Amino acid sequence: MKPIHNTRNCNYRRFLHDKLKHGKISGKFYKFLYRSFPYRLTGRNVSFIVREVLDGNVTENKAIAWLQKDDNELRRQKEMAKSNWE
Repeated sequence: MKPIHNTRNCNYRRFLHDKLKHGKISGKFYKFLYRSFPYRLTGRNVSFIVREVLDGNVTENKAIAWLQKDDNELRRQKEMAKSNWE
């Protein structure tokens, strides 16, 4: 089953998709955000790190590493997705 949020009904995903198409972020970073955070993509740490990547202050690989360290949020996202898909 697909995540509930997509580019049609989620403004933040639409924003990221536009940045992807204009070459501001890579497909790897977009795919990581889309798959790792199926719910609550606009969490404070996620939006902060995306802003830093767009400003050029942080590389995408470093941003992915920072987001992977946030075990509590990733675990909560996976549990929410699993319960919704069942």
